[in-house]
Amino acid sequence: MTTRQHFDIELAGLQEKMLEMATCADSMVGMAVESLLSGDLELVQEVVQRDDTVDQMDLDIEALCLRLIATQQPVARDLRIIGTALKVITDIERIGDYAVDIAKIGRRLVRAHEVYQPLVDLPHITSLSRSMLYDALQAFIHHDLDLVDRVIRADDAVDALYHSMRSRLTQVLTEDKPHSLLALNTLFAAKYIERISDHVVNIAERVCFIETGELKPISPSAALRDDRTI
Repeated sequence: MTTRQHFDIELAGLQEKMLEMATCADSMVGMAVESLLSGDLELVQEVVQRDDTVDQMDLDIEALCLRLIATQQPVARDLRIIGTALKVITDIERIGDYAVDIAKIGRRLVRAHEVYQPLVDLPHITSLSRSMLYDALQAFIHHDLDLVDRVIRADDAVDALYHSMRSRLTQVLTEDKPHSLLALNTLFAAKYIERISDHVVNIAERVCFIETGELKPISPSAALRDDRTI
């Protein structure tokens, strides 16, 4: 086996580890939202436990990337792939953190004896965000810039939906006091989902960097993503 062949195998292994980490984080988001909708505290605990797994994957992949840089001295596209991996795992780790935050909202509502009601369509914005993550990962695997474009368009849809949800929940907060606690916590959950989609855009931008060598924001709304307000 040549040195190049061995390096290609290691790069493929790196990609597999990243997909495993992303799949775990994605499942956490799904379980977190389900725990919020259903009040299932066992799901909350499962999300918290999986966060430890994602954190360990983050450390393992970082160590692998550093080893590859030190031992293989990659250049050009190979170096961009490894550098992208180091950035992407940070975004994936943050997605896992937001999933934990959402799950804790579900636990908070249960402890407050608050039964979830569909004041807004939280499952829909969650589905959009998770589909974005799937497309971003497929773009990474298949070097598909068309999928990157699809992620960016989907992020605009998520942003528009979130702003609509924020307006609706703000109205509930001011006009429907019996549901104010639920509205406030749902607003936080929706914001976390919107932030997850922003991290997915970061991943898509890194895929574009691998393929083009240009590192720049590719989302029309990129300048708005630094807004940390609700």
